[in-house]
Amino acid sequence: MKINDFIHRFPTACGTRQDGICRVRTFIGENSTVFALLTDLGDKNTSSSVTNSIELLCKSLLARGVVSEQCGFIEHYEANTFRGDTFDLATFGDSGVPHWESIKQGDIEALLKCDAKELNARTLDQPRLLNEIDRIRNEIDPFIDSPYPEASEITKRRNDIESRMISKRMIIDIVERGAGEQELQRLLKQDLSIFAEVYADPKDEYICFSEFPIADGAVDFAVFSGRSRMDITLIEVKGAEFHLVNQGHYDKFACKIDDAIDQIRKRLRHVIDGIKEFRVQVHRVRQNVEEGISQYNSLLGPAGDLEVDPDKDINIRCVVIGGRTRNDHEESMKRHDVERSTHPPIRVESWDTWLRKVRRE
Repeated sequence: MKINDFIHRFPTACGTRQDGICRVRTFIGENSTVFALLTDLGDKNTSSSVTNSIELLCKSLLARGVVSEQCGFIEHYEANTFRGDTFDLATFGDSGVPHWESIKQGDIEALLKCDAKELNARTLDQPRLLNEIDRIRNEIDPFIDSPYPEASEITKRRNDIESRMISKRMIIDIVERGAGEQELQRLLKQDLSIFAEVYADPKDEYICFSEFPIADGAVDFAVFSGRSRMDITLIEVKGAEFHLVNQGHYDKFACKIDDAIDQIRKRLRHVIDGIKEFRVQVHRVRQNVEEGISQYNSLLGPAGDLEVDPDKDINIRCVVIGGRTRNDHEESMKRHDVERSTHPPIRVESWDTWLRKVRRE
C-alpha cells in the first residue's frame, strides 16, 4: 500500500555540485515492512543519478524522517528506448557500501502490495509531479535549461552578421524572375553567411569569401570551416535563366553547368598537384582574417577563430549551383552520378534544390 509520493531533493558527493532530485514513493509492504521506491528522473535530474548518489540519498531520507532505519530501498529506472523498467533492491553492509540485487516487476508488485498500474504510470505524465519537478529544478538553478552565456565579442559578431542578412525570400524572388549569374552574385555577395548556413560545420565556426583565388583564376565563393582538419567548400554559381538539364536530354546538363564543372575541375587540378602549397596558402589566409585582416570580402563567423590544425590535411568539397529544376527525380540521379564520379566530389545543385537547404526565412 502506498503511503506517499513526492519529489525529493538530495545532496551529492561533491560539495560544489548541484543537488539532485528523484521521485520517492513509500509503501507498507509484506510483513508491514516500509519500502522506499526511488525513481530516477533521467534528464530532469539536476545532478548525479540515483545509483551514483544512493548512500547520500538514503541518508537524506532518514535525516528528514521520511523513513526509519528499518526501511528497504529500491532503485527504479523507468523504461526508455533501449530497455524496460528496472528495479534493484539496494542494501548496505556494516561498512556502508551499497549492494544491488535485481528484482522483476512482478516480484516488486507483490513486495510493495501495489498493482502494475502504479508502477507503469510514467512520472512525467503526472501534472502534480511535473510541476513539483519544475519548481525544485528552478530553486536549484533558475537558468538550468538555458544555454551558457556566450562571450560579448561573439554576440557582437553574431548581431553584426544578422543585421546584414538577406532573406530567403529575396533569393527566391530573383530566381523565379530568371536572374542571370551577375545579378545573383551581387545579391549573394551582400551576405556570405548564407553559404555558411548551408555548408559550415560547426555552424558558428566559419570564414566565407567571394572571388577566392586559386591558381590563375578564382572560384565565386568559398567557405572555411571544420574542426581539427579544415573543411574548404569551393562554390561556382550560375544564373537561374535556364533549366539545369536540357529538355528531352536527361543525360546532358545545360552547357553553363558543364562550363562551371569544367572550371572547378581545372582549379582542382592545380590544388591537388600542389596540395601542400595550397594548404599553407589557405591557412595563411585564415590566420590573416582571424587577426582582423580582411581578404577576398571575408566574413568571419560568430565563434571567431577556427579550431583547426594547420599541420593536418584539409578536406576539399566543391559545389556548382545554377539553373532550375524541371524533373527532380531524374535530375537528382544525374547530379549524384557526377558527385560519385569526380574526385574530390563535385555536388551539382539547381537553385530549387539549393534553396531547400537554406534554413532562414
